Amino acid sequence: MTTIQLTNNKKTITLEIQQLIIYKQAKIIEATNNQNQYYSIIFYKDRFINAKKTSSIRLQSFLRTALTNGYTFSGDHPLIKALLSGDKSFRLTTNNQMVTKLQDKYNDIEMLYILAMFDNFLDEKKIQALCRKTFYQYRRNGQVFKAFRILINFVQIRPHDKFAQDMLHHFDFQKFSDQYKDIDQLTKKWSDPLYLESVFFEQGFPKVSINPLLQQYHIDNRKFDQLSLYFLNDSQMDDLTKLSNLAKELLTEKGQVQLWELLLKEQQNSEQIIKKLVELNSYTAILNYYLNNPQSNIDLKLLKEALEQIPSHELIENYQQLLSILTTSFKNDSAQLDKVLHVAIKKLLKHLSLPDILESLSDTELPIIKKIKKMEQLSDNPDKQLALGEIYYNLELYDQAITCFEWEMELSPNNPAPINYLYKCYQAKGDKEQANTYRQLMANIPS
Repeated sequence: MTTIQLTNNKKTITLEIQQLIIYKQAKIIEATNNQNQYYSIIFYKDRFINAKKTSSIRLQSFLRTALTNGYTFSGDHPLIKALLSGDKSFRLTTNNQMVTKLQDKYNDIEMLYILAMFDNFLDEKKIQALCRKTFYQYRRNGQVFKAFRILINFVQIRPHDKFAQDMLHHFDFQKFSDQYKDIDQLTKKWSDPLYLESVFFEQGFPKVSINPLLQQYHIDNRKFDQLSLYFLNDSQMDDLTKLSNLAKELLTEKGQVQLWELLLKEQQNSEQIIKKLVELNSYTAILNYYLNNPQSNIDLKLLKEALEQIPSHELIENYQQLLSILTTSFKNDSAQLDKVLHVAIKKLLKHLSLPDILESLSDTELPIIKKIKKMEQLSDNPDKQLALGEIYYNLELYDQAITCFEWEMELSPNNPAPINYLYKCYQAKGDKEQANTYRQLMANIPS
């Protein structure tokens, strides 16, 4: 799980992230401390605003609405790493400090919009009073449209607010209300991005909204929102170049691999994503995809390459499925099948017994299988350890070969062959000290 740190009065609290919720412009990280107390860490767009301990959730609060209707991502999702983007420590502020900071940093419309996101933790009457005060200031100054925008955006976060709802039905705002009902025209003008972004979220990001949203995110330098839109709306998956560039900017190489793995599970056209995983040398993800999608159009050359690159211990869990998919994929080319099985078996024998492997390949008659069957016969014969060791040596399974040659050396101490092989095994393993020991033993054996 990913962790996050909150600083409060010089005290640092380390939290374990449980999930990320994206709802409209809010990103809410839910996290717990070591006493299982919940915290809500709230971002507006991609900026951290504040964090609050969450002991209860009000029925009509924005937090409840977001948890109910937002997009949820697990605690180890790459989007969380992208949102934090290396910065995992944030400072808690009091409610008064938060309000002051919001008034300094944002215009009145956004300030009230953000403040309403915290209605679970603030006195709702005070939030409404501030909304009312700001609204009447604009209205008295003759800025009727700005007064309307205060209300129309405020109800995106607090749809049940009676004051805002009542005022929106006032005759003075009928003209603006009609204009805002024509979303297509409003989108062309793009005169209220805050409102449109909220509406498009509720509509599930219709196709017509994608380019304007991406353009707005680009203007605002909201790279996380550009990235998250690919997860919230999969119609953007045709061209992965922009997504790739964003992933490189916001994620470590490990995070990028995780992102492409997740997308690979969801996409029908996987060719571009597999190409990205190859660039990141993530052959395990590619092999897992082929194992889980045996009906997919398998790139045999890439499958063989993946098999060569993946560490042996990562092949164990699904080795029966792996051997099955290899024999099926290369069934029309016995020479290639023998080669890939040679690679696979060589790696699997580091962790599995000979009977385990033969059981999965009982119906296959290839040179490598004949060799394995011969190894099984030799393994039961203590007088044939030299021959068995030679096969292990040729398969580059040096630890198993060493066991055989040591046994043979005890049986035939004057035979230079096992000692010579032991020298070569340790040399291949990079153990120069042991290799020199056996080289000296060879020199001492009478010719």
